[in-house]
Amino acid sequence: MKQKTLIAVFAAVLSFGCQSAFAQSDTSRVYFFLKDIPDAGIYLPPPPDTASLAYVDDVIQWQWGKQQRNTERGALADYDGKWGHEVVAEIYSWLLGIDISEENTPAIWKFLNKASYTGHLSTVSAKRKYMRTRPFAQFNEHTWSEYDDDKALRHNGSYPSGHTSLFWTVSLAFAEMLPELQDTIMYRAYQYSESRVIVGAHYQSDVEAGRLAASAAFARMHTSPYYSADLKAARAEFDRLKKLDKVDADAWPRGERFLGQPVDTISRRFYGDVAQYWQAKTERNTERGRQAIADADLSDEAIMNGFAPSVGVKLNAKNTPAIAALMSAAKSTLLDNANRLNATTFRKRPFVQLGEPSLLPDSDAQAALTSSYPAEGAAVGWGLAMLLVEVAPANQNAILTRGFEYGRSGIITGRHYASDVQAGRLLAAAVVAHMHTDANFLKMIEKAKKEYAKLKK
Repeated sequence: MKQKTLIAVFAAVLSFGCQSAFAQSDTSRVYFFLKDIPDAGIYLPPPPDTASLAYVDDVIQWQWGKQQRNTERGALADYDGKWGHEVVAEIYSWLLGIDISEENTPAIWKFLNKASYTGHLSTVSAKRKYMRTRPFAQFNEHTWSEYDDDKALRHNGSYPSGHTSLFWTVSLAFAEMLPELQDTIMYRAYQYSESRVIVGAHYQSDVEAGRLAASAAFARMHTSPYYSADLKAARAEFDRLKKLDKVDADAWPRGERFLGQPVDTISRRFYGDVAQYWQAKTERNTERGRQAIADADLSDEAIMNGFAPSVGVKLNAKNTPAIAALMSAAKSTLLDNANRLNATTFRKRPFVQLGEPSLLPDSDAQAALTSSYPAEGAAVGWGLAMLLVEVAPANQNAILTRGFEYGRSGIITGRHYASDVQAGRLLAAAVVAHMHTDANFLKMIEKAKKEYAKLKK
């Protein structure tokens, strides 16, 4: 059987039947089964309709992708069309400078496999729910990657991107395992997911949803009793095989190294940002608009009040001191990292760029002096949601829905473009991965978990 056909069969089995297979297996292959994974069909919005303004960005990025095909970047995108944990191992073997295989690196192989399978499951329910037509099919073309099977993909939903979720989940896990290489790891993850747009297998919004689904799965994996032990074994095995150059492993992820620069006004994608800005304006004079105004308050009290309904307990320093301490410390860390990326460039906020007031006119003058990229509220909201999934996993979908909405609020108020919001969320995921390398943070989150468990008895 040809390699291309094998890949198509493997993809179909994973997308439509893996949850029933895993249901009869043990946790040697997956950290959580489908029924336990956050459901992207609940906490993420539906994919853009072809008649919506949000679809403008998808079409613009599809056109951009086609321009990359006959280049070296296109050749990499072709290669990235390969599917499965063996391919992830192949990429990371080159990236890390070790031969990752079941025989040579059993601990790393196990860790990679379980993370990749779990990450893949994060998109299964949403794919089935929406069954979005893929761009190559929408425009009556073929995928650019020789490793994609057009016929099989036509019967596999485009939203969210499965390739993206699988690889991004592993990358977050590896960034936690090897903080010295976190920026290199996350840059390759960004490339790999971007490749799906270039070959026409996915829209930009599919890829962005896949990255968020992976972040959600990564958060839930930390509630597995096996995850921490697997990570430690994988790191110990790596250290026996290779000695890394001395770098500051305590340094936080640098978003400018793996997210790149914000959208420029002369690029075609700017029109996609503007289209989503205008679409969001329609929600301003609604209850959702009033919520967007409330979400702009990033004080500890406001954020705890914002998340309390989804967590299921009243959050404050008196009632939940451990959770409050965790959220306050994490919020400060997320803001610090967002501001660090913010300082590397300056992007005018949309209300300034388009010459009109935002939904928060009283503070427009001050906001105009700061950069729109990345969206601080998006970073805080999504990062805290990931951490709260660890604390209250039974409420994961409600928590992630609330975390996602913090970012959307920034678009509704006119303070951020959609691409700023997505950058904030992706930066947050990398920062949360790094938080797990800190002993003090791990103590804080364990206290928060115990406190929550007592409250829910």
